[in-house]
Amino acid sequence: MTSLSLQTTNSTLYNTAIVTANNVVKMTSQQIADLVQLRHDNVKRTIETLVNSGVIVQPQIEDGIKSANGVIPKLYVFEGDQGERDTTIIVAQLSPQFLGQVVDQWRFLKQQMLEMVRPSYMIEDPVARAKKWIEEQTAKQEAEAKLLEAAKAIEVMQPTVDAYELIAGKKGSMCFQDAYKFLGGIKLKEMKQWMYDKKWINKDRFGRDSIGYYQNMNGYLVEKVTTHQPQIRITYKGLAAMARQMKIKLNAEDFN
Repeated sequence: MTSLSLQTTNSTLYNTAIVTANNVVKMTSQQIADLVQLRHDNVKRTIETLVNSGVIVQPQIEDGIKSANGVIPKLYVFEGDQGERDTTIIVAQLSPQFLGQVVDQWRFLKQQMLEMVRPSYMIEDPVARAKKWIEEQTAKQEAEAKLLEAAKAIEVMQPTVDAYELIAGKKGSMCFQDAYKFLGGIKLKEMKQWMYDKKWINKDRFGRDSIGYYQNMNGYLVEKVTTHQPQIRITYKGLAAMARQMKIKLNAEDFN
């Protein structure tokens, strides 16, 4: 099993990285990026991978702060107990060494919200002190349980994620007739209909298939020039992306 340890401290280096609104604790993908010291787009890709793999739920999206060049970033927002669980898994996947800090942040804000800012050793009344100590131990046990759940979730999904990454890194492409055979027994026409529905391919004014702009820019599909008409082919990166979105597991050994 993946080894994850709970290392928390009384200091909260990133208190501003998690905010509260309407008595709901929340964290954004940008704040996660700040916490683990990674680019926001890299964090978002990890979130999307975990969502597509069914490990975490689809978070809400909100607008961030407009940048100097006028761009308004899209942020994923995680709230409440579900958000706490999912952000723990995200940080475990990105940078396990920051797990203790992200747990600290949630505990800190929950304590603020409940007006539990004084640690038990500072309370003079013995009954109140005992009650506070019990609350602190309960919170610690809940945090440890969430870390254990995160470790189990990462252990379960890691082989699938690794397979996606290995396959996506391969060079070359394949025709539709070869690609659909890797997708869990779906039919060729079902794969093509999915591609139409997701705008991977479109019909041009002559009724021929053409590559959607997004898929062309991301390298999911390529065109091969033939004597008759261009043939659309699926790259290994495209096949991995398709399998992720369809929630179909791929076996990297099938592509050796």
